[in-house]
Amino acid sequence: IVGGLYFFLPLIGTLEFSLRMRRGEYSLDAYRSVLADPRFQQTLGYSVIMALATIVVGILIVVPTAYWVRLRLPRWRPVIEFITLLPLVIPAIVVVFGYIRLFNTSSILPMTGTTMGTNILLMFGYVMLALPYTYRAVDTGLSTIDVRSLTEAAQSLGASWVTIIGRLILPNV
Repeated sequence: IVGGLYFFLPLIGTLEFSLRMRRGEYSLDAYRSVLADPRFQQTLGYSVIMALATIVVGILIVVPTAYWVRLRLPRWRPVIEFITLLPLVIPAIVVVFGYIRLFNTSSILPMTGTTMGTNILLMFGYVMLALPYTYRAVDTGLSTIDVRSLTEAAQSLGASWVTIIGRLILPNV
């Protein structure tokens, strides 16, 4: 009960406060106002695009890596697991200061001078922060399927590596 109150009481209070834009009555005016604001729509659209790009790039990096490690380099598995855990081990303040130095306009990276370059670097930052969770999920999915048999069967039918990963491994994961 105490735990439930601790988690749900602030949410209920926030909801109740958000419904009281008009003094003394409940309404959805605050939500209408926020959703009609073009800056909110632009920011929400940007967040959705960055989230989708992060997911796609993370999967494109992690799935082939985890597949290859499970199939051809099983001895490297502890090393890859250690590398994927680094974003959890390195203190967040160190990561933040690294981002500040990286995204600073006087940085040595040519990408930080443009909005598109900064967006790409930010997306890769999100990919790095999601790496431990993405790798664990993909590795668990790969452990439930017989990767070697599926790969050999696909190769015997003439499938390329891209076809094997894109049409066989990824949907199974």
